[in-house]
Amino acid sequence: MQEKIGNVILAYRDGADRLEQIPSEDEQIRRLAEEDYDCRRGSERSWPVLYHLSHLRANLTEWLPVGKEDNLLEFGSDSGQLTGGFLKKAGHVVCVDKSVSRSRILSERYRSAENLEVHAGDPWQCLEDLGGKYDWVIACGLLAEAERYFDGDAPEQQALQRILSYVKPGGHLVLAADNRFGLKYWAGAAEPHTGRYFDSLEGAGNTFSRNRLQQILEASGCGEYRFYYPYPERWFPMSLYSDRWLPKPGELNQNLRNFEGERLVLFQEEKVYDQLIADGRFPDFSNAFLIVVGQDREDLPDYVKYSNDRAERFMIRTEIVQENGLPLVYKVPVHPKAEEHVREMKRWEQELERLYQKNGVHANRCELRGKNACFEFLRGKTLEEELDLLRARKDYAGIQTGLQEYKKLLTDTLRPDLKPFAKSGLFVEMFGNPEFTKAYRGAPVNNLDWIFGNLMKTADGIWIIDYEWTFPVQVPAEYLIWRAVSLYQHGRNDLEALGLMAQMGISPEEERQFEEMEHHFQRWLLGGTVTIGEQYLATAGRTLQLETLLQADRSNRIQVYTDTGNGFSEADSRWILTQPDKQGVIRLEISLPEGTKALRLDPAEGCSLVKVRRLAGELGGSYELEYIHNGRELETQGILYTTADPQITVTNLAEGTRLLHAELSVEHMNPDTAYACMNLLNRMRAAERISQSGPYRVLKKIKRALGR
Repeated sequence: MQEKIGNVILAYRDGADRLEQIPSEDEQIRRLAEEDYDCRRGSERSWPVLYHLSHLRANLTEWLPVGKEDNLLEFGSDSGQLTGGFLKKAGHVVCVDKSVSRSRILSERYRSAENLEVHAGDPWQCLEDLGGKYDWVIACGLLAEAERYFDGDAPEQQALQRILSYVKPGGHLVLAADNRFGLKYWAGAAEPHTGRYFDSLEGAGNTFSRNRLQQILEASGCGEYRFYYPYPERWFPMSLYSDRWLPKPGELNQNLRNFEGERLVLFQEEKVYDQLIADGRFPDFSNAFLIVVGQDREDLPDYVKYSNDRAERFMIRTEIVQENGLPLVYKVPVHPKAEEHVREMKRWEQELERLYQKNGVHANRCELRGKNACFEFLRGKTLEEELDLLRARKDYAGIQTGLQEYKKLLTDTLRPDLKPFAKSGLFVEMFGNPEFTKAYRGAPVNNLDWIFGNLMKTADGIWIIDYEWTFPVQVPAEYLIWRAVSLYQHGRNDLEALGLMAQMGISPEEERQFEEMEHHFQRWLLGGTVTIGEQYLATAGRTLQLETLLQADRSNRIQVYTDTGNGFSEADSRWILTQPDKQGVIRLEISLPEGTKALRLDPAEGCSLVKVRRLAGELGGSYELEYIHNGRELETQGILYTTADPQITVTNLAEGTRLLHAELSVEHMNPDTAYACMNLLNRMRAAERISQSGPYRVLKKIKRALGR
């Protein structure tokens, strides 16, 4: 059976659509596809919509060097999350998926395509019916789905060998998999296929370690292959590393991506990644893998970074590619509107070289190759790397000296072109309309990215290695300094106390104004786009911090200190788990060690209201225990604690007492609430003292007399 949807023919066996169990979200996704819904500007805030329709999904494979002469098969095409990246590059694209419903969504999304055909039903049967071989076979879900179609001990190997039979000689197969030992699972993310914590680490779910994937590839006779490491994961990757280009410390800082549900946060993944990188272990703990099977080619990049979560005219990707054994950097437009932005980079190279060379600073050489800009790969050390070395040695004086050298380099380089600053129309458009109270100077053309990571010292001098954000707009030179220092300080908390901004001559008022400028500039770059970060804040499940979980656990326990002659100490204390009854009353029998001379109970670990209903010792019968505390009596309500260490110390413990009976209730309070209650109590007590004072009584009598 065939359906024509726009220019696209969808083929499937008669009745296949009626036998299918359609996922609940498909109707909404298809309706949005018919409306040409754009996640970048839409108002839908749901994981299924992002999963199916976000343009960032295609980042996983859009960069592959597919050519107009190539035939491409997408095996397991689902609703077309990756398809759009292939349609604009390949000569012909064939999509095969088990779901008729999802194939309809795909056909609707790309209804104007003239190089697409879509087949639905049993995917292996579809391939057999189609026959033929392809230059590229994209089978990202092949390994995870293998058990569905193949029996025996090696379903992945069988699936891989069969799909390879559809690859042309010299062609390429592309696979993807979630890493069984991905760092996010150790840190508390749930396994995506089962939705349960630690399933992946324990062997459940359709995930694979790097070692296991290599075994499957070798056993299947794949020949050559290359591993890539999508980051943060394979759903919305913004970077892809490889064994030839691994991440550097500090780069992996976008780790909360639990759009599909809640997750734990057991440690800071960025810091652990830095340790793994230093130890050479990142490939084993990457959250996902992308594998390109086939003969290695020079146009397969070593590294890919996407910058397409912004306005269309600025959407590009950066690639590092080996040519004749030497690395080159490419800036590639990923939207037609961005082609002018990339072309302008050659103009800015020439302009900045003219402006900067007077002070011995150079702009990285740029060559236009078709629609792309190609840059020389410079070797040296960036100022950021130098500062980080000083920071690692805690040489903060050296950091301060380095920043002053940067300031002098910038001001000396710009000085010949500095003119009194005046707001232009473009300035207001880009940065808003701040009310400056100080006269500034600025150059007429500015590379806003005079940041430490873009300044490299080489054997041939100092180079600006990236100048994408160069505009013919005058800005205060101090803004460039603030921007560089602000970006460097971000995430380096140990630098906050150094007062670096003040040392650079930037006042708190200027900081506020420059922050507003930067915020306006970032919104201008987005052009109304809703970023994936904003989508995360609106869509993601809860993130449960370890400290919060521990505090919740600590709320149901009491610490008992016993003094057997050496005073109270942590070593002579123990925790007792508590379980209040329906009325909130905790009832305990606490055994005391022989020789206990004194006793202290810590009923909570923070601000709280504690009501002691009974406290008695057992010694040939029970007797009431007297006590003191470090809280404040609230008459019949109990004891109000505003301290982080509430205490109840028994004052009349009889020698030989071996058992304690306790009945109490503990209500944990927000510190602000506790302090407010304490403040109100203090005011009430002060009012009572005044009302009972002699002068107040006399004044009251006088007022009564006057009233009569």
